[in-house]
Amino acid sequence: MKQLGSISYYVNDRKNDSGYDTYQSNSEKIELITNIFPVFLFAVAALVSFSTMTRFIDEERQNIGVLRALGYSKLDTSLKFVIYSLTAALTGVFIGAIGGYWILPRIIFNAYTANLTLTNFQSSFSWKYLFLTFLISILCTTGAAVIQLFIVLRAKTSELLLPKPPKNGSRILLEKIKPFWQHLSFNYKVTLRNIFRYKVKMIMTILGIAGCTGLLMMGFGIRDSLAGIGQKQYSEIIKYDLIAIDKNSLSSEQSTKLNQKLSSSQVNKYLPVYFENVSKKIAGTNQDLSIIVPEKSSQISKYISLRNRSSGQKINLNSRGIVISEKLAKLLNLSIGDELSLVTTNGKKVKLPISNICEMYMGHYVLMNSNVYQKYFNKKVNSNAQLIELNNKKQTNSFANSLMKTGAVSAINLNTNNQQIIDSLIQSMNKVIFLLIGLAALLAVVVIFTLTTTNLEERMREIATLKVLGFYNNEASLYIYRETIILSIFGILIGFLVGNWLHGFIIDNLAPLNAMFRPGILFSNYLLSALIPLVITGIMAIFVNRKIKEVNMLEALKSVD
Repeated sequence: MKQLGSISYYVNDRKNDSGYDTYQSNSEKIELITNIFPVFLFAVAALVSFSTMTRFIDEERQNIGVLRALGYSKLDTSLKFVIYSLTAALTGVFIGAIGGYWILPRIIFNAYTANLTLTNFQSSFSWKYLFLTFLISILCTTGAAVIQLFIVLRAKTSELLLPKPPKNGSRILLEKIKPFWQHLSFNYKVTLRNIFRYKVKMIMTILGIAGCTGLLMMGFGIRDSLAGIGQKQYSEIIKYDLIAIDKNSLSSEQSTKLNQKLSSSQVNKYLPVYFENVSKKIAGTNQDLSIIVPEKSSQISKYISLRNRSSGQKINLNSRGIVISEKLAKLLNLSIGDELSLVTTNGKKVKLPISNICEMYMGHYVLMNSNVYQKYFNKKVNSNAQLIELNNKKQTNSFANSLMKTGAVSAINLNTNNQQIIDSLIQSMNKVIFLLIGLAALLAVVVIFTLTTTNLEERMREIATLKVLGFYNNEASLYIYRETIILSIFGILIGFLVGNWLHGFIIDNLAPLNAMFRPGILFSNYLLSALIPLVITGIMAIFVNRKIKEVNMLEALKSVD
């Protein structure tokens, strides 16, 4: 024991294990998506349910009148619709519970852990969420039925036996803008008046389309923000292949072997640097910050591309202060001119002025030239590591092994390992995102189909009247469906705003603390998110046209007056 000298003990809990910490962090990010996505899905689904039940009771208006005329009480008449809505809600919740508790979680778990060794998936059942879901479903179906029944049953029985009179037309605000209104054709004037004539339908269509478009934008946006980050980080920004950290004191033999390896044909170029890892507590967890001080600051651009992400402007190491990575600046709420407080491995506290912030997607970096280091650390820079770029990246692992055998190196950090971690995370996340995109697209189909069929059924007599007046099938179709097209476009535009906000919120909170996803939304995202609802709208236009061709003008215009 005396020969060992003083012994140091290190006690680490599971949070100090990088694998566990990464998995826990990523699980929390998935939880964030699951807290946002279902809210929008449920809101749009509730809108559709409410619309469907309201339409159902309107269609049964004359049957309600018959029941009332036969002597049935209001309660007995209402029971049919209440029981129907309860049955629909219970069936929907039951099917949804099976999918939500057993099928979807397993798909997401298998997708997310495809590159991990985790097995034995166990689903947990929550009575609280099941009850909450059932309550919302009841409010959107039975609640909607009760409200509509209350409105319908206030009318006299003789009124209920007659078809529901169409809503009266009225002047709209746009008519007061004369330069605009005078240049509109008759068809568009009628269309705009009809849009504001059916205000509830207008609001539901816009909100439904906006919700679906927003969800699609969020899904495609996350996919775009994740795509190619590993390639961008370790090809465009980080150009070296590995960092080799020297031992504290090298013998002449070890120095010779190291220099021979660095001068070998495997190495394209290398840069001596001072390298130090310091720990800083950020958001309740300890994060590693990599301090890099090159011997020749003018050479650093050959190994690390320092640039501003927004402008693309090149950043040079100067004597005014340090350059830090963008994610670190964001986490600590720092900007150019502020100071970064650090505690070095020997316990020294320093405050370093920030001269610039560079683009970086993985890890926290603090870079400075030798003058800044000497000024704030009060010692000269002595290189203790090398940034190494190889001629053949496929030989990275074998070169690292041979470098360790020299006995001159204490640790090696391989960029290939870091890139594999990023690619594994992105691959897992992509599978989950594609599932969410599919659900959003399916919801868009349901919303547009429901609202289109509702509009068509409610205005069948109006369509028949148009055909009697001489409108061709295509003209009658456009007369009705032009409103849906205009409202869909408005819904998509509002969906862009919703999707932008959702994407920004998710991207800010989805990435692990030591990584950053690419912010901003690509033009292709807007295009795809708009194209899906528009394609569905176009397909429904074909359906509407066929239905209008089948309209029996004589039957539709029959009156029971």
